[in-house]
Amino acid sequence: MKNFSLVALFASYLVILCFVFYYPKFNKQGSEATISYDVAGYYFYLPAIFIYHDIHHLEFQEALKNKYRYSNSDYQGVLLPDSTYTMKYPIGAAIFYSPFFFIAHGYASATGLNADGFSHPYQVMLSLGCLFYTFLGLWFLRKILLLFFSEMATGITLLLLVTASNYLNYSAIDHAMTHNQLFTLYVFIIWFSIKFHEKPTLKIALLLGLFCGLATITRPTEIICVLIPVLWNVTGYKSLISRIRFFFTQYKMTLLFIFGAIIVGSIQLFYWKITTGKFLFYSYEEQTFSWLHPHIIEGLLSYKKGWFIYTPVMLFIIPGFIYLYKNNKGLFLPMFLFVILNIYIAFSWDIWWYGGSLGQRSMVQSYAFLSLPIAALVQAVLNSHRITQFLIAIICGFFIWFNITLTFQAHNKYSILDDNAMNRVYFWKVFGKLKIDLDDKKYLDTYEIHKGERSNVKEIYFNDIEYDLTEIDTTGILDGKKCLFVTAEKQFTQPYAIPIPSTDVEWINISADFYFPIKEWDIWKMPQFIVQFKNNGEVVKVKFLRVHRIMGSSEKKNLNFDVKIPLKEYDILEFYLWNADGTTTTYIDNIRAMSFN
Repeated sequence: MKNFSLVALFASYLVILCFVFYYPKFNKQGSEATISYDVAGYYFYLPAIFIYHDIHHLEFQEALKNKYRYSNSDYQGVLLPDSTYTMKYPIGAAIFYSPFFFIAHGYASATGLNADGFSHPYQVMLSLGCLFYTFLGLWFLRKILLLFFSEMATGITLLLLVTASNYLNYSAIDHAMTHNQLFTLYVFIIWFSIKFHEKPTLKIALLLGLFCGLATITRPTEIICVLIPVLWNVTGYKSLISRIRFFFTQYKMTLLFIFGAIIVGSIQLFYWKITTGKFLFYSYEEQTFSWLHPHIIEGLLSYKKGWFIYTPVMLFIIPGFIYLYKNNKGLFLPMFLFVILNIYIAFSWDIWWYGGSLGQRSMVQSYAFLSLPIAALVQAVLNSHRITQFLIAIICGFFIWFNITLTFQAHNKYSILDDNAMNRVYFWKVFGKLKIDLDDKKYLDTYEIHKGERSNVKEIYFNDIEYDLTEIDTTGILDGKKCLFVTAEKQFTQPYAIPIPSTDVEWINISADFYFPIKEWDIWKMPQFIVQFKNNGEVVKVKFLRVHRIMGSSEKKNLNFDVKIPLKEYDILEFYLWNADGTTTTYIDNIRAMSFN
């Protein structure tokens, strides 16, 4: 088809719009709103400077947090020793947001709406602005791909990027995160790198410097994007020497590129100087990199957030780079070096799973570059035998189904895809499902599950609390009987010893009845039903269940979970209930332990 790539581009726009309206964050409240959590941290510069004129104390944040509940803590600002604040996150994203912030602020002020920076006009305009960056980036990505690949290969690559990768989530739903804006910025870095090496000009050199500087003050690790304009079309040692010679002989362009990067980068430096007294300041506090012990295997292959597990279409880059090397050597070196460095840097971060995200969000912006090796593979497949095309089409179909399913799992009412606690057992328990039993979520806490027949089943412990003389609640909240409880003031029950099972059994199953009047939604504050094995006072093994994760308010329910008996020696087996900083009361009764093989 003559215009297949254009049709594919508009089909991609349509898919993105469908998911925008499937989960319209601009109409959501609290921590699900467009401006919430990390996005609020990126955005804070704008209301702080232009509405409240307060970049030192951020006195407005407490009232806004209480009103809009965009976060459960004030982590967006870093408290300094002199009791003033500096922003945790760099300023780059706020620069992206700024045109749409000013439109929203002007509209809210002119119409008498709440012009506080977080009301509905700001949420809507920020979402529209980020959607604009999405469409702009894809538009120019198509133009880039058409320079090297066919209409069909370009169109298929765009469709795969949007439907088969987590770019869908970060372009349609979480598009206010920095990855979406950086993706578009990277597209422009590629575009102007091509233009510069076709016909070098001072204007393009300056633009590339400005773009690289903006990428760096959006996420400092993105400084490696300079590899693209510097190494574009370098194919080997001779062309590298020629490129170095070019930068020295054309020193005006080199200096202008550096000047552009410094001009933009200095915005962050001057902000730090004003708020901290230093031009350089590390605002991530205890969060840091483990350069000598990167988490590359986990980052690529773990069930928690493994890149290739949650975005398997990116496996295409492996053969794609081979074809890129064979057919487009000038594209291979900068792209390949960038990807290797990016993987190393991204997964050297101690929080390598990057908190609440769908898959590996740290890689999303690099899809602008990775589209090229994927397109190289698609082009090769289009030139191959029909059987190969058919097999690859089936694989692509699976990748598309899988990614769309994951996106629904992350945002439907069941919140199936947990953003922090995924593991192998739970992953396969909910694989492909759009509706689950709430009990399945217990496997987010304990990945141990006994499959098959159970033999040698014996009850080794039962406690209905009726004869317990300590820590009991006598209100009869659970079936009119006494029960144990925890509250905000009384965080622990005492540990209760369970008789040690005989040496010929391998598993125990722990169950109890639970009730609470009000559900705790913060995962880190949920009460935990804990079972632990000790030896000489030292903990050998611990397993627990977050009770509120798998129950609703005012629901009485019996919960149970399996625990494999450790191979290490132990002399105490016990359970207790811990209220992990929650404010609600939780009751427990009829605790039972069964041993089995």
